[in-house]
Amino acid sequence: MGNPVALTDFGAIKIVSDPHIAPNGEKVLFTVRTTDFEKNKYRTSVWMGWTDGSLSAYQLTSPDHNSSSARWSPAGDQIAFLSDRNKPISQIYLMSTSGGEARPVTTLTNEGSISGLSWSPDGRYIAFLYRKTSLVNTEKAVAERRENGKSSPVKKHTSLGYRHDGSGYDDGEYTQIRIVNIETGETRELTQGDFNCDVPCWLPGSDALAFISDRRPKADILPIHHKIYTISIEGGDLSEIYAPAGSKSNLAVSPNGEFFAFTGNQDEKDVWGVKNSNLYLIPAAGTENPVDLTGALDESVGYLTLSDCSDAGVGDAISFSSDSRTIYFPISSNGTTRLCKINLNSPKHIHTLTPLGCCAGYHVSKKTEEVAYIWGDASRPHELFLLFQESGISSNITYLNSDWLDDTDIEVPEVVEIAHADGVVHGWLIRPPDFDISRKYPLILYIHGGPHLQYGDSFFHELQWLGASGYMVLYINPRGSKGYGEAHTGAIKGAWGTVDYQDLMTAVDFACTLPEVDSTRLAVMGGSYGGYMTAWIVGHTNRFKCAIADRLVANLVSMSGTCDFPWHHEYYYTGNAWSSIETLWCHSPLAYAGNIETPLLLIHSDGDLRCPVGQAEEMFAAMRMQDKVVEFIRYPAETSHGMSRNGPPDLRVDRLQRTLEWLQSRL
Repeated sequence: MGNPVALTDFGAIKIVSDPHIAPNGEKVLFTVRTTDFEKNKYRTSVWMGWTDGSLSAYQLTSPDHNSSSARWSPAGDQIAFLSDRNKPISQIYLMSTSGGEARPVTTLTNEGSISGLSWSPDGRYIAFLYRKTSLVNTEKAVAERRENGKSSPVKKHTSLGYRHDGSGYDDGEYTQIRIVNIETGETRELTQGDFNCDVPCWLPGSDALAFISDRRPKADILPIHHKIYTISIEGGDLSEIYAPAGSKSNLAVSPNGEFFAFTGNQDEKDVWGVKNSNLYLIPAAGTENPVDLTGALDESVGYLTLSDCSDAGVGDAISFSSDSRTIYFPISSNGTTRLCKINLNSPKHIHTLTPLGCCAGYHVSKKTEEVAYIWGDASRPHELFLLFQESGISSNITYLNSDWLDDTDIEVPEVVEIAHADGVVHGWLIRPPDFDISRKYPLILYIHGGPHLQYGDSFFHELQWLGASGYMVLYINPRGSKGYGEAHTGAIKGAWGTVDYQDLMTAVDFACTLPEVDSTRLAVMGGSYGGYMTAWIVGHTNRFKCAIADRLVANLVSMSGTCDFPWHHEYYYTGNAWSSIETLWCHSPLAYAGNIETPLLLIHSDGDLRCPVGQAEEMFAAMRMQDKVVEFIRYPAETSHGMSRNGPPDLRVDRLQRTLEWLQSRL
């Protein structure tokens, strides 16, 4: 027996992501994120491994700086990566594979965020996305205002979507495409304007790039229509590649230049992602009638399985084989995320490449078609593996979490399938590590966010830790979750708190029939939509002894105008927030605050732009004015909606401590 999962063990787990195989197929680059509790920050570094497993993987970049997004040059003689070693301005660096110090290839003079590094096929350029920090918000400008007692600058907004959780307010700056000449260091901005660009991909001739963007003047209030554009490396006018309306992302171009592939759907009003994200193929010249390669599956393409211990989807999402005949992509369904491929010669047959569990990223060798992929399951954090496609055999490249696993008692969640009148509720149950069938244990119902995401076969520290703290933990995918077909996901469109509530209560009813569950000691908790459902549940039943609503949605009327993305009234919920609030209000937990008798803990962050802190303020005020049992834990502005997964380490520890204290005092 090992040690039970500890509160701070999220910091002991090394998070592996973003693999890239060398052009000769012999080595693989990847990123590792670790937690530095002493300095209260995370550190990312680039590592190198061998595809044949002959040598142990090792750290390639300095531990004194954050480095990521490592990419091999087409010739395999250089490595480009992003580093903050020139703080506060990050730069792209080049390192020779024959040795020597890394050198900066960009000389950006403004603070900003860089992402989406991609070498041109001829190895002369690196394309990247860059969002400049406005001059009034640089570290230097902020420090000067503070020193001189000046106020913060005034903001002006003329369209919605002017802020984004995790990155803040756009302040007139947008994500643009740039390229840098690796020999001269000359950097050229290819796109301009008040529009954001998605990650670009190179066309085979190295003379142009393709990318996705919505450049319509009123895109914030119009139906979804992302467009595909190409632009010369010399700049100039954009050329549109005709494709149907609707959402688009993860653009890829075939090596022979004949096809584009992308993910999305053609429903222009699907702003919440109710529909499956399908894999589409179009000719390079464009068409209004794409080939839908995955629509018949009724499964969604993408990394949709939630975890607090993985960086899912960093790196490739859609990629072509070197002969342009095979496309690789992830599919999330039934609590798993698996890497798949489809051959264009027989597009009706989809091959699954990875085992049950959750793939969180991959890269395909252009020489051997071997696949490096990030994989883990509910009892093992993610590691890097290599798949030999010819034999179908996979082998570990990394064992970075093996020592921690050897010393820790991990509980393998039990899969539960609960039948009800409308189908089956699928979920998992974690028991305490010292489980004794003769005892009775309190039960926590833990509800995921989204709502259109899924829990699944992926390692989740917080759930394991709650089990190790002496609780039975039940987590399920109620209707509204992804992974079980469009009808399952769409069952709560514009109707949260209906059949999803029924499914959650069905799961609790089932759990209460188990002899080891104490039905008099039940708790419910969750974050985001899970916080919404927690508040909704305690407004409709008193069967729970306590509840924790984390970053909740309390009032759909106010939320619809304060969230960081436009809600597009009538697309999801009927009515609107100014002349027809009835539907929004009757589906708001705040409308039922008068019914709540369950002690409620509210957790929220001032820096949350997805579900603004006013949601918790409204619920807290309603509860307090009625003299009900409520506490409001409010975290500072440097945190965001994702604080429980990537917030400052000390605040993550504080949140978990307060969670346990609330549960222990009430159960």
